[in-house]
Amino acid sequence: MKRITLPFLLALTMVSAPVLAEEKSSADCEVPAGGAVVRAEIHNIRSAEGNLRAQIYSNDKAEFLKKGKKLVRIEVPALEDDASMCVPLPAPGRYALVILHDRNANGKSDFFSEGFGFSNNPKLGLSAPDHEDVVFDAPPGETLVSIDLQYMFGKDKEQTDKRRKLRRS
Repeated sequence: MKRITLPFLLALTMVSAPVLAEEKSSADCEVPAGGAVVRAEIHNIRSAEGNLRAQIYSNDKAEFLKKGKKLVRIEVPALEDDASMCVPLPAPGRYALVILHDRNANGKSDFFSEGFGFSNNPKLGLSAPDHEDVVFDAPPGETLVSIDLQYMFGKDKEQTDKRRKLRRS
């Protein structure tokens, strides 16, 4: 598989279409001179189905999670348990990072079956977390952010089958 370089990736992320990028190992990310990247360490991935999507939003509360307002979007094939993604940033600054486990790879957020995670790992309820709870500082260089995915519904098949048996007895 051809490796996609960071300068090429940065140029492509300024458009609204998703960018498929090769997954990076947990080694350091490539950082352009004076630039910034986030190394997202993603934990609690339920399965290797579908894709992991990372989206970067600005420090503007009014743009957080709004359609067409993401600054960067990267997708990589999902791995079970843990993964590491290098996500380029437009420049050093304050950002919000959102991770989605798009289990069916349909490009949409399916609340009932897919996992979500945000920078700073706020506890998720039935609504999105507040912008101020997820923004983080990204100085020049690499910033490590650890994300614990949370799945609202759609537990794995074994747990679902166990609940069905209990209800039927």
